[in-house]
Amino acid sequence: MLLTCALRKSLSCFALAAVLGLSTGCQKEELLENQFASPVAIEGLTHGQPIEGQYIIVFKNNDTVVSEGKAGELSAVRTSALKIRQKLYDASGIEPADVSQVYEGVIKGFAARLTEEQLAAIRKRPEIAYVEQDRYVYLSKASKAIFTKFGNTKDNGNGKNKPAAPEEPTPTPTEPAPAEPEPTEPAPSEPTPAEPTTPKESAPAAPAYTTITPVAGEQVPWNIELVGYGDGTGKTVWVIDSGIDTDHPDLNVDLNRSLSLIYQNPSVEDGYGHGTSVAGIIAAKNNGSGIIGVAANATIVALRVFDDAGAGTLSRAINAVNHVGNNGKPGDVVNLSLGSGMSTTLDNAVKTAAAKGILFAIAAGNSAVDCYESSPARVDAPGVYTVSAMDNYLRLWERSNYGAAVDFAAPGVNVTVTTKGGGIGGGAFGTSMAAPHVAGVLLLRGTVFSQGTITGDKDNTPDPIASVK
Repeated sequence: MLLTCALRKSLSCFALAAVLGLSTGCQKEELLENQFASPVAIEGLTHGQPIEGQYIIVFKNNDTVVSEGKAGELSAVRTSALKIRQKLYDASGIEPADVSQVYEGVIKGFAARLTEEQLAAIRKRPEIAYVEQDRYVYLSKASKAIFTKFGNTKDNGNGKNKPAAPEEPTPTPTEPAPAEPEPTEPAPSEPTPAEPTTPKESAPAAPAYTTITPVAGEQVPWNIELVGYGDGTGKTVWVIDSGIDTDHPDLNVDLNRSLSLIYQNPSVEDGYGHGTSVAGIIAAKNNGSGIIGVAANATIVALRVFDDAGAGTLSRAINAVNHVGNNGKPGDVVNLSLGSGMSTTLDNAVKTAAAKGILFAIAAGNSAVDCYESSPARVDAPGVYTVSAMDNYLRLWERSNYGAAVDFAAPGVNVTVTTKGGGIGGGAFGTSMAAPHVAGVLLLRGTVFSQGTITGDKDNTPDPIASVK
């Protein structure tokens, strides 16, 4: 896709998208002029605040459903959606420069800046399922750099030095969600020995995982030790976040599949630090330096939706999940350490991708409220795991969201992480740091096991503690 756009730089990006229905690569060429307002340049805005005049438009799902592995069908869906979009642009007077995101495949539609007249016209169109207002989404700093560049540890992550209360901007909570999953997968039924032809399928047992011994010089922080770890070589995790430090010696980043959804900034480099910290918890290498991740050595694909100030939009997050739904494979894992308030579109994107066998680890949020009103934490679907944060005493972190939507708890207080600039740091906190522990477990096992439950759960149903076994 990127090569296609590179060969056509003389064309406008939007014109190319109109011919091929492939907008994402073109967005990376920085050729659209009047993009959505960047939250980094606006002070005094709050997490989840609506963006005035910016909307997410979703088409009715009335065209071909894409079958697994049939690229031609995806192309047909894109062509159909392209025709609908162009018809709407023409009928409503929407200019190419006002279109910020184009959704193809899993979710079909677009995000754009609209006048009140254009919005009213769009709402009346028979092709439209619904319209959502776009919102600002913000991240926190992930850690205090207590030690860096793989230097001597000043705090070994054992929880004795407790972090201060987080400064993390907190997602607004959301609607009732998943019933707690069983800690283990059901055992598969016996195949019929007399029938060698196509035995009846049954739920497969969780696969065994490859255990590893940390190489001399490797640090195993308390948070990783508690959850457990193994060899994630050959497995893929999609980290939808602020990008990744692609030169970090402890991370295995796939640059070919990584992508920035930030217009006029095609780089996936992490200028904020949050995504790099998330990635290390999931997949830091077992290489004799730095820390070990839960699924050590796994391949990380960075989908960047937050800028250098940790600011992003709901429409970007939706496009990132949509991208995974179109390009991910069954068994891949997605980490979503973000929240947006209630969003039907984001929820549906997650559910649709999960239905393809792609697994999700999602942060519950840091508002100390029930997350029944927080997307995507509220999603209740197979393969979707919402994660609360606990401390090293196995207690619910005081700022963690809770509720029926939460499936598991994982370490989220005073954890050790990889940091941008090639180092490691201690004192990270938040459900943003808890979710990647579960992402690592999902990479290794395809499901999540438990070793006991937390104390202090505010909904009176203690969350199981996530574990690889």
